Amino acid sequence: MMLPKNTIHTISRTVLAFFMVMSSLSLHAQTPVLSDQFIMNPFQTNPAVAGIYRYMPVRLTVRQQWFGMKAAPMTQSFTIHTNLTNRKATYNPQGFLNKGVNSFGKVGIGGGVYNFTYGAISQIGIHLDYAYHIYLGKGRLALGLAPMYQQYIIDKSRFILPDGDRWDPVIHGNAKETLHFLDANIGIHYYSDRLYAGFSVIQLFNSTAMFGSLSYQSLEDPFNNPYLARTFYGYTGVVIPLGTSIELEPSVLASYNSVSSLSTQIIIKVRVMHHFEAGAIWQYGKSLGCYAGTSIGDLVVRYLYEAPLGTRLNNGFSTHQILAGYNIHSSAF
Repeated sequence: MMLPKNTIHTISRTVLAFFMVMSSLSLHAQTPVLSDQFIMNPFQTNPAVAGIYRYMPVRLTVRQQWFGMKAAPMTQSFTIHTNLTNRKATYNPQGFLNKGVNSFGKVGIGGGVYNFTYGAISQIGIHLDYAYHIYLGKGRLALGLAPMYQQYIIDKSRFILPDGDRWDPVIHGNAKETLHFLDANIGIHYYSDRLYAGFSVIQLFNSTAMFGSLSYQSLEDPFNNPYLARTFYGYTGVVIPLGTSIELEPSVLASYNSVSSLSTQIIIKVRVMHHFEAGAIWQYGKSLGCYAGTSIGDLVVRYLYEAPLGTRLNNGFSTHQILAGYNIHSSAF
C-alpha cells in the first residue's frame, strides 16, 4: 500500500530534521573522521607523512566521542605505512652511505581503513597513500596523494519518529541504504630532526549526501555533513632538546571545514628518553585534553582524554581515545 505524497513528504522532512540535529551537534564538537587524530596519528591528517620514519608504524585506534551520550560517535581505524629504500643506491643524495640512519628512499606508501558510526549513520572507508620525498636543505619535503573510497550507510530502523513505534513502509521497506563516494586526500609535509610543517586537504571532492539518491525524496538542499565535507589543514611544530634525555615539542594546527568553519589546536608534548611522552591539547572553543604514551621496545600505547568547552554538549560528555601500535624494522624498508 502506497502512502499519499504529502505523507511521504512529511516523513522526508522528519528524516531531514533528524540529520540536521546530528549535524548541529557535530558542528560544535568535532571535525572529520580521518583528521581529528593529529596528536595520536598524524598520518591520518596528511598522506605526505607516509614513509617519514625509518620503520613501518602499524597503528590501531579506537575513539569514543561524547562518552555517556546514547548513539554517540565512535571510530575504529587501522593504518600502516613505510618508506621504500633504494637498496641499490650506494650513496644517498647528501653523499652518505645509503644504509642505517643515512638510508633514504624517495617513495613512501601506506594505507588505512576505518569504521565510523553515529546514531543511525555509519561511514566505512579505505584509503591508499603514496608520498614522494626529496631532500630540501637540512630536511626533506614530501608530496602525498591518497585515493579514498567510502560507504555512507543509513540504518532507518534506528530512526526515532514523532509517531512512535508505528510501522511505516517508507522507513522500514528498505531498512539499510548505502551511498558510495570516491574521494582523495592530498598534502605536503616538510620534516627535519627539529622541525616539521605541513598542509593537507582531506576529502578533496567535498562530498554531500543527496537524499534524492535514496528511496525517499527531499525538496531541501543537499545534506552538508561536516564528516564528508572538504577540510583544509595547516600545522607546524618544533622539537626542543632539554638536556640529553628530555624533549619539548610544541605544535599548532589550524583547520577549515566549509561546514564547521575554522578550528585551532595548540599541542604541547614532553618526551623522556624516547620511551615516555605526555602532553596537553587545547582546541579553541571546543575542548581541553591530556595525552600520555609509552613505548616498550617496538610496542606503542597512547591515550587521549578530552572534555568539551564552550559547546552545547554537557561537560560530562568526554572523549576517550586509545592507540595501540607496533614498529616493524626490516632491512627491506
